[in-house]
Amino acid sequence: MKKLLVNFLCLFIPTSRRRRMFRMRMNYPLRRWTRFAKSFSTARHPRVKYTCGHRCINFVVNVDDKYVFKFSLRTDGRDVAIREKRITDSLRPISPIKIPEMELLEFDGRVVRKYECVSGIGFHHLNRKTQNLHIDKIAKQLARFFYIVGMADPREIRDLKKKKNDKPSVMHGWNQNDLWDNFILNPKTFDVVAMVDWEGAKFNDFHGCFTGGTGNGLARVTLLREYLKICCGADKK
Repeated sequence: MKKLLVNFLCLFIPTSRRRRMFRMRMNYPLRRWTRFAKSFSTARHPRVKYTCGHRCINFVVNVDDKYVFKFSLRTDGRDVAIREKRITDSLRPISPIKIPEMELLEFDGRVVRKYECVSGIGFHHLNRKTQNLHIDKIAKQLARFFYIVGMADPREIRDLKKKKNDKPSVMHGWNQNDLWDNFILNPKTFDVVAMVDWEGAKFNDFHGCFTGGTGNGLARVTLLREYLKICCGADKK
């Protein structure tokens, strides 16, 4: 009955984002989760921003631009959180781009992921002209990241591969698996300051990160060019 009522009320809510948030408020204790996140702030009046994650898998709370909390909506979050932490802890010392620190907390029957928040903007927050103007610098950083992380094979996470004995090679290895929405830029220098959201990280072919997805086609072509330049240089050594 509750689900039917919620669906009926959603007919009067104009945007998909607001409908998603309304459904979440009706079905989950978002206020209690937000209070928990705010308890980590030292400010008298914490600044809080929240959103529904991609495909409504997580409820995400940003506190004071210092911490980001993820509350899993579909499960207790334990398995995905432990897997993500294992991967990030193993790749953080290797990655040439910062992977934010991550801590696992227990609250309300869920494993909550608490991340260090990194200041900056996403690539898609830049207009197309600005993207194209700085794409060479950005692509060189991303290509180096893809090469170093993709060629890494940490012993600690080999059991997370589909095939334990699978070896890294060109365009095949560990990758964040959702590139264009998940790296953070310094908007003044256009340095890539962090690579975030490793929940879907995989050891697989990552050619699609260069050629597929939405966004700037020039960016993908430039990234592919820079990555292949690194691979060719490595082959000559």
